[in-house]
Amino acid sequence: MLPSFQFISAALAADASTPGSVWMPPGASTFAANVDLMFYWINYICYFFFAVVTGAMVYFVVKYRVHKGQAFRSDAPLHHLALESSWGVVPLLIVIVIFYVGFRDYMHISTPPKNAYIIKVTAQKWAWSFQYPTGATSDDLYVPVGRPVQLTMRSNDVLHSLFIPDFRVKKDVVPGRYTYLWFQSDEVTQSGQGRHLFCTEYCGTGHSNMNRKVHVLAEPEFDAWLTEQGQWLDKIPEEELFFRAGPKIYARCQQCHSLDGTKGIGPSWKGIWERTHGGEGSDGKFADGSSYSSVIGAGKKFATPEDYLRNSILVPGSELVFGFGNAMPTFKGQLNDKAIDAVIGMMQHLNEFDPKTGKYLKEAPAAPKVSMK
Repeated sequence: MLPSFQFISAALAADASTPGSVWMPPGASTFAANVDLMFYWINYICYFFFAVVTGAMVYFVVKYRVHKGQAFRSDAPLHHLALESSWGVVPLLIVIVIFYVGFRDYMHISTPPKNAYIIKVTAQKWAWSFQYPTGATSDDLYVPVGRPVQLTMRSNDVLHSLFIPDFRVKKDVVPGRYTYLWFQSDEVTQSGQGRHLFCTEYCGTGHSNMNRKVHVLAEPEFDAWLTEQGQWLDKIPEEELFFRAGPKIYARCQQCHSLDGTKGIGPSWKGIWERTHGGEGSDGKFADGSSYSSVIGAGKKFATPEDYLRNSILVPGSELVFGFGNAMPTFKGQLNDKAIDAVIGMMQHLNEFDPKTGKYLKEAPAAPKVSMK
């Protein structure tokens, strides 16, 4: 069976998925079949008229070519009512049908159901953050199978665009406003795999870091994941925070902050513990001309280095390091005190982590398999 007829058959079936082709990846949402059906109808209409117009052109060029010595005709017909009416009326009817079906499906795709499961999405350079009704957050998107899911999206900085090809959904994420997108998938993804999620609006040098995955889980598995995701940090003992939780949280920071001294969008974490504790580089300048030693210490703006590091996470624009712009979003409401302690602990023990990957180099006790994603 030709791929186009497979799409037609799938579209006629209730909420069926669609096979992949050279033009489209496999469809896995409830309205993917209709989207693909419209795409292929328009495609084949274009193929048909291209063949008709090109074939007629070649035929007339050959049939009515002027031979050498033959006089050029001056009595060619100037008007043909039936022909002129047909090439005006037929395309009009076709585009009316395309508009009707396309607008109907557009309204369906653009209007989230009232019973949709709502997930808040925050886009920033260069990461996605997904927040669930329980307060849990993740870097990859996790959704329950067989339920409509609404993404309520906003941007912390510039224009982004969320695109999930397999679900046939795409929406701009605009700073200063909220945009909505919804879908429903009836196919559970395999463990460890997921469907691609892209940012399709170029947003700077780290644009490609916003490629993430969508995981569709069965209802019991999704509920268990949601519970675990909201409690994983609480299960880690305080003394193990820096090497168990630190690297997981650093995964959200590595787009801008390196561990090996490489300059990025933000300053490298290398040596930050020494600088803030009066060691080498403690007189390095902030954007306002002050230094670490002038703002950290008893009776100064920050009584301890930990106070300064905490403030840099929650209010990142208050103390800008010289040579860097105010590009970091606040993590207020995203990282609690225990998570911040984990980040600060990792900074304190950076020599125990791989500067390229952020992995802990020493042997750690076995820990429960939890994930920030």
